[in-house]
Amino acid sequence: MKPKIWISIDAQPEIDLTELFPFVKFDGIDNNSPVLTNSYQDSNVSDGNIFNYGNFGKNKVNVNLDMNFGTYYDYQAKRQQLYDFFMQKKLFRIRTDADPMFVYFLRPVGFDIKPFQEGGWDCFINIPFENPSGYKFSRYDSLNQADLWDDFPLGWDIPAVDKEDFHIINQPDFDLINPSSIPIDPYLQKCNFKMVISYVGSRISIINNDNDSVFTFTGENNFNRTIVLDGVNAYENENNVNDNTNFGYIKLEKGINHISVRGCEKFDIKFVFPFIYV
Repeated sequence: MKPKIWISIDAQPEIDLTELFPFVKFDGIDNNSPVLTNSYQDSNVSDGNIFNYGNFGKNKVNVNLDMNFGTYYDYQAKRQQLYDFFMQKKLFRIRTDADPMFVYFLRPVGFDIKPFQEGGWDCFINIPFENPSGYKFSRYDSLNQADLWDDFPLGWDIPAVDKEDFHIINQPDFDLINPSSIPIDPYLQKCNFKMVISYVGSRISIINNDNDSVFTFTGENNFNRTIVLDGVNAYENENNVNDNTNFGYIKLEKGINHISVRGCEKFDIKFVFPFIYV
């Protein structure tokens, strides 16, 4: 079976690159190791430096292609088609059949297309992309996996749960898994994280007992209102309702999180987020 690569540009429908350009063979990708950068502060009174913080920095992903051509004019035409496609100031979402459940969000940089030797009929093309986040992401979010865990490679140590484990109804205390490599932090790290909330009562508080992050919404509800906490902002019917909250948010630690819901009689909460890996 020939290797496959699928590309989506600026959230447009995904396309198979080798179907779009039949004259190209996909030879896989090279993804660089994670980049962790640390910041330090000079100490005026002691040896060494004081640690401030660490961040994952951008890394690179290289897409390898083989382009065959017949004549000089054929080479020029095919070369131009590839440049027109890849040289766009847009966000590329890339995945391959080697890891079909993971995607990268990348931006292209310059590259050459030329025969591998004088008189040759093939161009071995290395297309470098910058990965600004330094991460890779699950193809689907927590509520939209077609087959949530069976599609992940063996050895990822992911418990046997499904999307219903991210949709909680009337359980005041429950466990919520974050299978990512990192905490899901919508405040400091701007991670994509939503809670879709409805309840019965005058208020609802959602507490992560592992890090004391709390979100509270105050307002009468009888399952006739839906509140969406999108990152650190709350919305109802797309209108900002932060004034009805404690201006809090929920952060998920890696692994199992122990969540409590208080202040209401009944509730229905959906936790929606992609899984993030280094």
